[in-house]
Amino acid sequence: MDQKNKLVTTDSEKLLTSMREEIAEEFLVMEAATEQVEEKDFYTYHLLKEAEKLRNLKR
Repeated sequence: MDQKNKLVTTDSEKLLTSMREEIAEEFLVMEAATEQVEEKDFYTYHLLKEAEKLRNLKR
């Protein structure tokens, strides 16, 4: 492989590695956000169940 092709290949590999790292970081951010939403949904569910119990007690 000549020098020019080596440089292009090396730069392409660097770019690909950089993109993979960026995608991995975005995935971690999305995973963390999903976890937070699930925790809030869980908390909201229990609050709604508690409110339902209190409503039924008042009847």
